[in-house]
This record gives sequence, C-alpha cells and structure tokens, in this order.
Amino acid sequence: MHRSTRWLMGEIVFLVVVASTLGSFSYPLIVAYDWYLFLHLFGVVLFVGNMVVTGAWMFLAERNGETSVLRFASRVVNWADVAFTAPGVILIVIGGLTISNNRWGGPLATGWLMAGATLFLASGVVWIAFLIRYQDRMIRLTEGSEAGLPKEFYSVLHKWYFWGAVATILPIAASIFMVVKLSI
Repeated sequence: MHRSTRWLMGEIVFLVVVASTLGSFSYPLIVAYDWYLFLHLFGVVLFVGNMVVTGAWMFLAERNGETSVLRFASRVVNWADVAFTAPGVILIVIGGLTISNNRWGGPLATGWLMAGATLFLASGVVWIAFLIRYQDRMIRLTEGSEAGLPKEFYSVLHKWYFWGAVATILPIAASIFMVVKLSI
C-alpha cells in the first residue's frame, strides 16, 4: 500500500473517532453556529473541487501519454486526496452533523437532509470501495516502468474515471438538496 493511501486510511479513522466522540455529546456548539456553516461549506468546496481538478489532471496526463507524467499524476492525485478530499470530508461530516443536530433535529429529521446525507454517504462508499483502491493500484503500476505503462494501468485508469464521475455527481446532487432544501 502506498504511503499516501495509508495517510488516507488514517484520516478516515480520525473522522470516525472524532464524529463518534462528538456524537456521544450530541454534537455541541463549541463555536458559533455560523462557523460550523462556514467550515461545512469550505469542506464542500475542498471535496468537490479536488474531485473535479484531479479528474481533469489525470485526463490531461493521459492525453500527454508520457510515462513520467502519468507516474507523477497518479501519485499527486492520491496526495491531493490526503490534502484536500479527506480534510473536506472531515469538515463536511463534523460541520454537517453539528449543524443538522443543532438546527434541524439530526440528518434524518427532514427529507432533504436525509437525501443529501444519503447521496454524500454513497459518494464516500464509492471513494473508499473503488477510487482509493484504483489510485493505489495506478501508483504501483507506474513504479519501475520507464519504457511504457502496462495495458492494465489504462484499464484501471478508465475504471477510475467512471467511478470518479459517479463519486463527483453524487455530492453535487447532495449540495443541491442542501442549498435548495428540496421537499421529498
């Protein structure tokens, strides 16, 4: 497992521990409500923005076709998840749970909150089940290859594109529910 993938796993464990700890205290407002809202929205920007940018980055690296560029891009995409996606998830989850518990009665209290939370959770399942694994595999497939990349690299990359698109569309839809507060 690549070092950046181990960092991602650590960030996921950190989120679970912090969310569980705060949950045992019913997500108290430690700072003003508006700060939670700001941090929640900042997390959405980090999360969705990084997903879009890394997809574009890998697409451009593939179009370039150089092994060294694809090797670099594969590593940077995983480190970008460490630096932007995972911290965005932490801000979204902690801010969202605190906001929803203190203002709306919890993430399952209204249809629009439940729909948004479900879509966000589905995106996280895709990220953990597919994207992290594919990113780690792409890094390993680029190691030690100077003459060219194996066909398996491109197969994994194209699967990563597909699941990356799914994982990006889901939180965008969740954001629509959260902003518009659609009744369902």
